[in-house]
Amino acid sequence: MHPTVVDRYYDRFELESNPGVSYLHHPSGVTVLVSNEKFSCEVVEVSFGSHKKPGVDRTEQTRSEGGKKGALRLQAETRLCMLKLADGTERIIRSGVRGFLAEVNNTLRESPDLVRTAPENQGYLAILTYAPGQRKPQELAKIEPVNRPSIF
Repeated sequence: MHPTVVDRYYDRFELESNPGVSYLHHPSGVTVLVSNEKFSCEVVEVSFGSHKKPGVDRTEQTRSEGGKKGALRLQAETRLCMLKLADGTERIIRSGVRGFLAEVNNTLRESPDLVRTAPENQGYLAILTYAPGQRKPQELAKIEPVNRPSIF
């Protein structure tokens, strides 16, 4: 079996402190946050709204091209989104790392089940960047990449 594009060009990281999430880190310094959970039922909604500030939607976050201006500063415990499943359960996704939220996947508003069916392609959750001169967050720099092919 041939490696996927993701396996060829990204390092895959997983943090014990943030289970159910994989960090696909590109050498350019960009990280794609994806779910690595095997859900037993359909994902029916992905909400990027803020928990602390009702009405604030992370899909409205904009940043200047090539910069961090306007990007949301993230702490490891920052809530990025909530996944609602068809069985009524909810799963909160946290950033797990410090950095900046470059963008969230707006496609998930119309097709939330992509988180389950195509998590490393159309179903990615968010794209993260880091401080100037920092290619990788401290949380990922401390661990080795996971050497396993895509499970999807």
